[in-house]
Amino acid sequence: MSSAEATASKDVNFQGQLDDIIAKYHSVFEGVSGFIKIRDLPATVTIQEDTPAGVAIFNFTVESTTVNEITLTPKIAATNPVNSFFTVSVRRSGDLEVTVSENAGLDYETQSNYGLLIYVEDDKGNADFQMLTVLLSDVNEPPRFLDNLANGAIYIDFLENLAVGAMIYEVQATDPDRDDNILSFSVNSSMVTMNSNGKTGAILAAKTFDYEKDFHSFNVLVTVKDATGNSVSGIVVVNLINVNDNQPVFKQNKTTFEIAEEKPPSSVIGKVTAYDSDDDGASSSLIYAMSSANRYITINSVTGELIVSAIIDRDNGPFRNVPTQEFEVVAKDSPSGGHTASLTVIVIIKDINDNQPFCFPHTHSIQVPEKTEAGTTVVTISCRDNDVDLANSQFTTSLQPGLRTNGRFALNGENNSTIVVIGNLNFEAATNLEDSNVYVLVVVVTDIAPPYYQDTVNVYVTVTPVNEFRPSFTQMSYTFNVSEFSQIGTKVGQVIAEVKDFPDLELIYSLVGGGSTLGYSQLFWINPTSGEIHLVAQPDYEATVQYFLTVQAVGKDSSDARPATTTVTVHVLPTNDEPPDCQPKFYSLIILDDTAVGTNIQGFRLSCTDEDSSPQSFRYSITSGNINNHFRFSPSAGSNITKLILALPFDYTHGVDKVTNYNLLVQITDDNLLAGSSQMKVVQTGTVKINIRIITPTPSTQETTTTPNITYIRLSQNTYQTDAWYIPFIITLGCLLLLGMLGYLSSLLAEYIRSIPKAKVEKKPMMNEQEPKPKKQHNVILEMVTRDTIFNGEAVDPVTGNVYQYNTNSGARRWKDIKLPLNDYGNSPATVPNFPSDINKTNFTQNSSTQDVHPDQNRMQKANNDQPSSKPLPKLAKQKKVAPQLPEAPQTLNTFTSA
Repeated sequence: MSSAEATASKDVNFQGQLDDIIAKYHSVFEGVSGFIKIRDLPATVTIQEDTPAGVAIFNFTVESTTVNEITLTPKIAATNPVNSFFTVSVRRSGDLEVTVSENAGLDYETQSNYGLLIYVEDDKGNADFQMLTVLLSDVNEPPRFLDNLANGAIYIDFLENLAVGAMIYEVQATDPDRDDNILSFSVNSSMVTMNSNGKTGAILAAKTFDYEKDFHSFNVLVTVKDATGNSVSGIVVVNLINVNDNQPVFKQNKTTFEIAEEKPPSSVIGKVTAYDSDDDGASSSLIYAMSSANRYITINSVTGELIVSAIIDRDNGPFRNVPTQEFEVVAKDSPSGGHTASLTVIVIIKDINDNQPFCFPHTHSIQVPEKTEAGTTVVTISCRDNDVDLANSQFTTSLQPGLRTNGRFALNGENNSTIVVIGNLNFEAATNLEDSNVYVLVVVVTDIAPPYYQDTVNVYVTVTPVNEFRPSFTQMSYTFNVSEFSQIGTKVGQVIAEVKDFPDLELIYSLVGGGSTLGYSQLFWINPTSGEIHLVAQPDYEATVQYFLTVQAVGKDSSDARPATTTVTVHVLPTNDEPPDCQPKFYSLIILDDTAVGTNIQGFRLSCTDEDSSPQSFRYSITSGNINNHFRFSPSAGSNITKLILALPFDYTHGVDKVTNYNLLVQITDDNLLAGSSQMKVVQTGTVKINIRIITPTPSTQETTTTPNITYIRLSQNTYQTDAWYIPFIITLGCLLLLGMLGYLSSLLAEYIRSIPKAKVEKKPMMNEQEPKPKKQHNVILEMVTRDTIFNGEAVDPVTGNVYQYNTNSGARRWKDIKLPLNDYGNSPATVPNFPSDINKTNFTQNSSTQDVHPDQNRMQKANNDQPSSKPLPKLAKQKKVAPQLPEAPQTLNTFTSA
């Protein structure tokens, strides 16, 4: 298809699209009566494709039927094709214009015509719209770059040493006015050439570049022209890339450095330098390294500086005999591969005077007797200097003048290294009476070379006295008292001995006899210098009451020991070291909440003993658990037997008391009446735990019409402790013997009755027999309501060890195996139910005499209920439901018995 045919086809399609847009807007504004009218439209306008932005391409007017001045708001409602190349605005009242937008991008070759639907609305809401068709005319344009040159200058990196003709960059361009794209390419640099084929141009290297000789960067101006002479230009910046193609070079093959020993780490020894022509001169890229590892010297890999890595000691180690280090340094122009160069380095270590004279030992402590003669050697000083060079290792020795040493000691012998006595050291000499007979000599050893190091030796000469007199104690014998309660290390006493020698000789004390007991070879220890006697174990009055010790004192001068002895008597005093022992240690009690004040609770008595205190020395106190002070002991002191008394009544009705389970902690204290003097009395204590459960009524909240049954419960109390197993055994054995005796007596009575001859007895009664009056019984009756119960809990009976089931709501219980409630096992002598603290006492009556209710009475009562009676039974009142609570299992089960 030709260009004219293509243009005609585009015009037909364009006109059809405009018709569609106009029809759409007619349908939108159909029925709107307009009061404004766009004049001069529709119209067609032709502009050049290179029309600059802001140029007005068409003017038109808008008329209004209103008299008043109006405000118009124009806009381009739609475009075909969609674009933002044009804008419409009001020039003045009624006159409007269409202009080219900023960055319109009009291009004839891309789109040659545009349809604009112009819509105008006034401030009253009246509107009108018309079409404006914009046609573009073609303008001859210069070529365009299709590559990165279209955006500006580009930068190309190019390796040196590439062959002539190597391509640096390929330029791509096009002519927007012609389809054949016949273009010419040219450059302005002699360092490159241009090879083009009419559509592209290749920039080629005109020579082999050398980074070390040529410019590192140069610009190439590329120009592209079309057939009419229009052109476009761009700049290509070529940067040469250096290639590692040269060998590093050291200036010399061997170098020597000298360094003094003892240089600190990081000290610089010297520097080696290599050169590489590939470097640009600003900085070196060479890497320095040592061919082999060295403990004392390293090299800076960047600067080539030789650095001390560890302190070098010329006088010790390998450098004492070989004072040099020789190694090879390598320079590389690349971390891996590349070119290298090497250099031999010799480092000579020089000796300095860095060691002071060393004397061993630095301190001498010498003892000489006071009768030492002049010329006697006291001590020899031994010193040396570790420096290697002779000039650094020589020294001199001198004796510094000291206090009270003049005329008594001096240096003598080879190199003045020996100290000898030259004066009188006798204690009894008049010149020595004010001296302490301890002399301090200072020997100074000095280097003869700078910086003149020194060492000092201190010699302490102690003149020892000669022991001429025997020591004597200040007393012929000693007597001390110590409590058996004394701890290890307690001071018992002190012995003192004296000596008449001048000056006083130091005495050494020791135990040479007595003091062994309780498996200890020695119960006592004596301080060897002060004579103080201490305990090394705790004494026991019951084991040993008295000890006899032999103490020896001897002068410290072992060459002429003259010991003295004395006798020490140690009395052990008794102390209170036994706490009270009370029985029982733990007990459980159960009482009613209306128990009278002053009642001995279940006859409980506490009996205490103490091995080292009298029966009248005990005091009793309840230290915890006695809430509201309901309980006390009587007597509270002065006896080894006491009773537990109810001191204050309970009041659960008014809320004064709320606790029904009391755990009393009782403290029993002795008064240490047998412990000796009042200053040495020690009080000992013992403890007893008592558990008391209170039976209280539980207030009822619901009523039930279920006919109650009467259940009799027999309660009993163990009169022995749980650990006294022999008591039930003796009771059982006694019962069996009693039953056997009763059986034997019954058999004798039966034989006697059978031996009596039978006689006729007149059957007529002599008088009318009257029915005996039933004896009124006063019983404790616990009325409980029986109902079907679901047992949803299990527990272990603490007495029998059997498992029973219970209901958490009603409190009912039964054995797990026999399926019987616990309140039906009263005949079992070995099992006693735990009395809950919340039993309903609504029908609980107590008369002046309270008796145990036997299970036989339960059966008798049932039989009496079945027989008619002349006296009607009292009508049972309506019972209230009780919500029992499951009691806590006590630590020791003790049943309740009425007092």
